[in-house]
Amino acid sequence: WSSVKSTRPDWVAEGKINLLLQISTAKHPDLPDVPLIMDFAQSDDERDLLRLAFARQALGRPFVAPPSIPADRVAALRAAFMATMNDPEFLAEAAQADLEVTPISGEEVQQLVVDSYKTDPAVVDRIKEILN
Repeated sequence: WSSVKSTRPDWVAEGKINLLLQISTAKHPDLPDVPLIMDFAQSDDERDLLRLAFARQALGRPFVAPPSIPADRVAALRAAFMATMNDPEFLAEAAQADLEVTPISGEEVQQLVVDSYKTDPAVVDRIKEILN
């Protein structure tokens, strides 16, 4: 969506295209009426499969640190990152460059990774089967 929005904003505004589906685990704020692929899952197994398959997309481009990093440094990095993501000057420059800024917090990234590792091995095997 972000590439269409920045390169062809007229397509949606002028009705040249219809957005049928969001290939994501969470709705984009600009697209509240466009269903998620998750909405079409017919079982918990399908939802788990889609959630794991699109976890990487939800992560975006995360910053990582070694597991031995002290907690106070993790907190400082997370706070600095979110402060930057909410900085008016940064957001103005991003908007000027037609870049969308939709950060997720370090806590959310960590929870997504933890949840991904808890995925039922049968779901992981099914994804491997689909991707091979």
